[in-house]
Amino acid sequence: MPFHGEERIWVGVVAAMAVIFLAALAYAAWVVGLQVPGGDVQLVEPQKALQELKPGVREIAPGRYEVIIVARMWQWFPSNITLVNPVEVKFRLTALDVIHGFHIVGTNVNVMVFPGYVAEITWRVPQDAKGKYLVVCNEYCGLGHQNMYGVINIIRY
Repeated sequence: MPFHGEERIWVGVVAAMAVIFLAALAYAAWVVGLQVPGGDVQLVEPQKALQELKPGVREIAPGRYEVIIVARMWQWFPSNITLVNPVEVKFRLTALDVIHGFHIVGTNVNVMVFPGYVAEITWRVPQDAKGKYLVVCNEYCGLGHQNMYGVINIIRY
């Protein structure tokens, strides 16, 4: 059954849009260099995460930190983090029980945290960042979800 009049126009519009979208994806991938996050994924047994990952804050170099956080209904381990003159913070996160969301309010740090997987994100801390930043779980994780929060305290000298 051949296309008639306006049908040909709409088929052409849809085909042109598909070509434009594919061209935009190709441009973003090859010219701009945007890629989907991925690569090596570290797995950890949820029951052993606290022992294997050893949650806490470690200063790797001046101003560069590695923060390992483990989530469990309804708390973060650790929940109070202090960083002195931070430049870059690498967060490594996992969960013991259900899916959680790690969000530092007022920043672009926002990560879904799955049991058995270690999520990594690097935060380049703005020079003007100082004081207390609220950390919340933004994925509903049960009846005590509203109590799941922590604090990142940034001290500048």
